[in-house]
Amino acid sequence: MTTEPEIITLDVEATEPPADAGRWARAWDAFERLLVRLGDRLNPILVKETRQALKSQQFLFTFALLLLFAWGWSILGVAVAGPGVAWGSHGENMFFGYFVILAIPLLVVVPFSAFRSLAAEQESRTFELLSITAMSPRQIIAGKLGSALLQMSIYLSAVSPCLAFTYLLRGIDLLTILYFLFWVTVGSLACSALALFLATASLIRQIQILPTIGAVLGAAAAAWIGILLGGVFLFEEGGSANFHDREFWVINAAILTAVVAYFAMVCEAAVARLAFASDNRSTRLRIIMVAQFALFTGWMTVVWILEQGFPAVPFMFAIIAGLHWYAMGALMTGESPVLSQRVKRNLPQSFLGRMLSTWFYPGPGAGYGLALCGLVATMLLMLVAMVLDDWVGFSRAARFWGRMPPISTFVIFGILGISYVVAFLGVGLLLMRAIRRVAPVGLLLSVLLQVMLVAFGCGVPMVIEMSSSMAFRRGYSLLHVTNPIYTLVEMVNRPAPPTQTPALLVLVPGAALVVFLLNLPSLARELRNVRIAKPRRVAEEDAVLAALRHPQPGFVPQNPWDH
Repeated sequence: MTTEPEIITLDVEATEPPADAGRWARAWDAFERLLVRLGDRLNPILVKETRQALKSQQFLFTFALLLLFAWGWSILGVAVAGPGVAWGSHGENMFFGYFVILAIPLLVVVPFSAFRSLAAEQESRTFELLSITAMSPRQIIAGKLGSALLQMSIYLSAVSPCLAFTYLLRGIDLLTILYFLFWVTVGSLACSALALFLATASLIRQIQILPTIGAVLGAAAAAWIGILLGGVFLFEEGGSANFHDREFWVINAAILTAVVAYFAMVCEAAVARLAFASDNRSTRLRIIMVAQFALFTGWMTVVWILEQGFPAVPFMFAIIAGLHWYAMGALMTGESPVLSQRVKRNLPQSFLGRMLSTWFYPGPGAGYGLALCGLVATMLLMLVAMVLDDWVGFSRAARFWGRMPPISTFVIFGILGISYVVAFLGVGLLLMRAIRRVAPVGLLLSVLLQVMLVAFGCGVPMVIEMSSSMAFRRGYSLLHVTNPIYTLVEMVNRPAPPTQTPALLVLVPGAALVVFLLNLPSLARELRNVRIAKPRRVAEEDAVLAALRHPQPGFVPQNPWDH
């Protein structure tokens, strides 16, 4: 007896995927392809540093400790609060504990990791390979800063639930929490930029240990100052009560402007340190210096208007701006006087362009002239403010000194201040030119020379006075004419100018004029630099690169390297 074989039929419609599933799969594949394209456009240094940082034992150890301490403080804080945690106001104390836990990795670990990421390039002999790639120094610095910012965001996301928990405990508002998070993030990013700049100094073999020590001490100091300021603001200055004060927001906006300006300068300085020696590494930095001065002038004008012409404002403006130009002048006068052929090809051609923009090109003489122009502008702005104050006659003018000094006192103060800066910068520039005839030196020696000149100018008269019978005499004397601090303080503190003022107005400006005339020949040589024509091969390469950036119809590359 035979039986028919049993035929098994399958329900094809039941096994086929639904149409919606195919649509979602295609959408997900398109999204992945988009992510791949975006990833290809990211900075290669950012991708490399992020992969290395997130897989490193240092990051895993720091992240584990952050979670452990946050968890421990949560338990300890609630235990200390006791049963009153349900109806008391304990959010302020709990938040400060979490802020301390968060400040350590953001202000210490992240900046030092950024420092080591660039310093290790030199130790592992990979920086030479990195410098000959198609990436510019600006891309290298931006990639390492992006990696530091990504690590900050991971640490912040780990502690964010704890910060939300403090808001539920009452005693602290949301604006205060966001205020602290904003400034700790800004501080971490600023410290990371400064750490990268220090790492560029570690490329010099002779001083590799000094930047490392500076990075460690600087990160520890930044964390200590950040925690101290946070505690003062939270517990002693009224906390959120400051948010209703107009001057509080003006001060914060001014500080943020200064941080952004000096952040740009530090990043550009790090880029300049990584650039080739033949590149123009000065123009951008000098433009930033002038922009910083302009921003500082604007904020001091706002404060002066809000304070109704308080005379301390233009006086402090003159002091801080003078110190700014003295510090910038110490750096600029340490540059090499030799201009590369690449820089000479971009020099201004017209008379007006050379007169206005030559000061922004490399050269110690041009930097000396730019610092002098900044000092003269500072004095003129201070005098304008004092004249307006005297003309309008604000009633608050007499509260600073008890009796308002005459405008002539401020004129004398400005003349002496400019003369001291011109003299010290000029002497340092002459010494740098003499030393360069024997050995090549850089910016560090220029800064050290300025520190030594001021130290000798202030210390030698004091030693002479203390070691002679003049020690029993009290008051200012012409022996201290080389001491700018003592002289300027004596000029302002007295209700009337000292009796030695006529002699000071002859000696100090006279010495500054002599030093300036000694530097004038070298300054004139730098100003006589003119633009040179591009070699034929360089002009052809620039034309090909310009065509690649902005291709024209019918453009055909001339060699395989143009693709």
